Amino acid sequence: MRLAAAAAAALAAAWAFLPALGHSFVNLEDYWLILDNPRLRELSAENLRWMLTSLEYGTYQPLGWLSYALIFRVQGLNPSAYHLASWLAHAACAALLALWSERVLRAAFPKASARDAALAAGLSALTWALHPLRAEPVAWATGLPDLLSTAFFLAALLAWSGAPSRRVPLALALYVVSSLCRWKGAALPAVLLLLDWAILKRDMSKRGPWLELLPFAAAALLFSWLNARSKLLLAPGHEFVLDTRVLNGPVLLLGKILVPAGLTVDYWVEPSLGVALLSVLLAAAFASRGRAAAAAWAAYALCLAPSLLMAFQGRVVAHDRSAYLPAVFLHLALGGACLSLPRPASLLAAAALAAVSAAGLRAQLPVWRDSISLWTYVLGEKDPPVYARRSLDLALAEKAAREASEK
Repeated sequence: MRLAAAAAAALAAAWAFLPALGHSFVNLEDYWLILDNPRLRELSAENLRWMLTSLEYGTYQPLGWLSYALIFRVQGLNPSAYHLASWLAHAACAALLALWSERVLRAAFPKASARDAALAAGLSALTWALHPLRAEPVAWATGLPDLLSTAFFLAALLAWSGAPSRRVPLALALYVVSSLCRWKGAALPAVLLLLDWAILKRDMSKRGPWLELLPFAAAALLFSWLNARSKLLLAPGHEFVLDTRVLNGPVLLLGKILVPAGLTVDYWVEPSLGVALLSVLLAAAFASRGRAAAAAWAAYALCLAPSLLMAFQGRVVAHDRSAYLPAVFLHLALGGACLSLPRPASLLAAAALAAVSAAGLRAQLPVWRDSISLWTYVLGEKDPPVYARRSLDLALAEKAAREASEK
């Protein structure tokens, strides 16, 4: 049943994102990172060394660069090839989330039947994979490294929840691969600690569980330092911040998860004691539901935190893609709610939510079809970024030049 749930989640994710296979590149970093990046044109020793060591472009992502380069080697600058890779990676994430969720839910709800646990896990993965916030990272060619990083992150969680004899080396290897794709999983050591405490119920008074986490913490520190240094080298004006915005970001994106309206490319996270207090109250509300719910909120907030610790010219920005990995824990909590509330009504309600989410996702996907559709949409939203008008003008000029050359 668990394999069927995973397959269903993957197939549903693949179906939902079929229109993205026909999308073009957009002039929101696609040009900068892929089209105009000479390091991706050839798999030479020099370029491979650059991928492994470079801190350019504000990120350290050797396997992310390699994924772009391999696609270029096979298909050149055919945008459909890059979108196909993202399409496959997202489907894999959905399947991995279903498999890991089933393992966690079986441990957290031992009285639930195997069938109900598998159904709840599948619905957790479905509501996550089909949510409108997934449109940006999956339908945007630049988002591929984030998807690959998340896939290996979820595989590491699955390995950690498996056979004790091999969980540390396998999970650590998968975590390193995830971090080489992109830094998004920096909080994995804390997530593993929460998993041990809340779900696996390991005796945390002993040294063993803590010693097992040491290599993960070392890897997290290394990759976090590399990416922070890369970001600081990108442009003057980047700086570390640690204030109420690290608490406010989870609330802002939770609002977009609950009501995915007014989605856009940038969300400014403003300092606010009131919102910070609301974040604390939400954490307390989750904690009141028990260890597992508290761990879900903490994992969500911790995985989001690295995106909120860097400001540019004093401002902290969040994106739809910022929630791609962190949101898995809230959707896992939804699966837990399905098992703690009367069934089958709770499972049917989650299935209805997945259907509504899919409709919203399909409505959001055309936004990312090309640069003109993206920036026309963004300029129609409240407080568009200052670069939106310039980006649209460039896209229109590029279209006019292309049409003129075809005459």
